[in-house]
Order: sequence, then structure tokens, then C-alpha cells
Amino acid sequence: MPVRIEHHRIEHQGVEGLRVGRVLTQLTSSCILYRLGTTIIDTGPPNQWRTVRRFLMERDVARVVVTHHHEDHSGNLARAHHDLGSPVYSPPASVAPITAGFALKPYQRLIWGKPRRVEPQPIPDDLDLGSGQSLRAIPAPGHSDDMTCYLEPDRGFLFTGDLYIASKTRYLRADEDLQQQIASLRRVLELDFKTVFCSHRGVLESGRAALHKKLDFLVGLCERVHHLRDEGRNVREITRMLVGKEGLMALLTGFHFSKHNLISACYASVSPEDGVSPEDGIPPKDGVAPEAGVAPGRRTGP
Repeated sequence: MPVRIEHHRIEHQGVEGLRVGRVLTQLTSSCILYRLGTTIIDTGPPNQWRTVRRFLMERDVARVVVTHHHEDHSGNLARAHHDLGSPVYSPPASVAPITAGFALKPYQRLIWGKPRRVEPQPIPDDLDLGSGQSLRAIPAPGHSDDMTCYLEPDRGFLFTGDLYIASKTRYLRADEDLQQQIASLRRVLELDFKTVFCSHRGVLESGRAALHKKLDFLVGLCERVHHLRDEGRNVREITRMLVGKEGLMALLTGFHFSKHNLISACYASVSPEDGVSPEDGIPPKDGVAPEAGVAPGRRTGP
């Protein structure tokens, strides 16, 4: 399988970034870590430590924070703490998996590597960065239970981790919660921000418009799936109709990432006209329960 390494630098209004990672044929798996003053946000995958270390050693690092525990974000947290001696922070829900370690699938080990263990401090709601700057932690679950965005309120900078990634979602991890993602997008859009710093897409100067576009796409996709569901179509048929056949992503990840997961999550979600909340479950249509095995996976652990 052809593999190449991707490294390049980013700079925007005083924020520096470094994109690191491997690219395997059609699958881009790089991640961006950002430097805001003396604060590092996310650390990249563990198999990219040499490049990440050079970036960190260029300036003083007062603290390192991560948006969630996934290996492409917390992957070098332990090494940064060990080599730099800087305090490390994570969302409270990330502390346990980062401290104890978490299971990885074969493709995750291949593409990103296995993180070392470290015990981070739970990040406070408002982290003082000095010189009048702060980072406000904004819980944004869905991609993972511990997914957290960070808002720098004075300049309207929002570091979104994996909340955004792309405006049009075509794949979903089996352990993602689509309805939580939609709720998180709505909640984040209530904040006062301008620029989005995405861990995969990069800098989005029209950040609010980008998040709105993703929210509208996901809501619209669920509505289209509900319409086809109510016509009697099953998940496989709807997947083919709306997003096409599975591709390399599904095959490489053993269907951990797949189009089927995305449509299943939409199919199992509750539309407003059903008159119940998503927590109440899926109401039967014409007295028949929804197709077995189509409910979206929810994260029950790391």
C-alpha cells in the first residue's frame, strides 16, 4: 500500500500550526496541532513524534492541551510532558483513557501508532494563558464523548478538534453519535466566534458559515433518509441511493468508518414529526419496528 508522509506549516494571525501524518493512497490521515502563544493545542499522532518535537522545541511551551483522547490528537501528550516538562491538560472525560490507555484497531495502529500513557490534568472551564488571554472549554460530544472545543474569546478564535472536519459528511465511525454531533454544532453556533481552527481542514476564516453549512447538511441528510425510510426503503438501499457504494475508507478500517454507519445513524434518528425525543428511542412505523441492526453505535468506552 503506497504511503507518504505529509508535513507542512500553517500561520494565521499569530497562530502557528503544523500538519503531520501519513497519507495512504486515497486516505488522508494527517492532523494539525496549533500553537497559540505558549500553548499547544493537540499533539498529533505518536508515529510523528520526531517532527512534532522539533516544532515544540522552537519556542517555550507553557502548557499542552488536547481536544479529545483519540490517538491522532493525544498521541504525543506523554512525550511532550516528559521531554518539555510542561503541564498537560485534557477534557475531564479524557483523563481516564489517556491515563490508562485505550484499545486501538489494527488500522489505527498502522496509520497513527499507539500513544504512551500519561495522566493529564482536567482542563478548567476557563484556562488562564497569561497576558490577558484565556481558553474557554466548550464540550462538543458526538465524534467522541469527550470531544471539546476551545474558544479564545478576545479574538474570536475557535479550535474545533474533530467537530467540523468537512461540510459534507460521507462517512461515520461506528462509535460516533450523530445526533450528539448535531446538538453540539447547534450549541457551538450560539457562541461568539469568527475563525475556526480545524484539526484536519485547517484555518476557516468564515468559520461560522462553515459550521452552519455542516449542520444544514446533516439535518437535511437525516430528513432525506427519514423520507425514504417512511417509503419503506432499508438502510442498504438508502445508502446506495444517497452516498453510493462503500470505498477504500470502509475497506481499510474494517467498516469502522463507513457510509453505512452514517445512513444507519440518520435512519435510527427521530424526526420532529415523530413527537418523541431521540432518548425515547425509535417509534415503530405502522406497527413495525425499524430494521434490526441499523442503530448507530454509541461510544461506550475509549
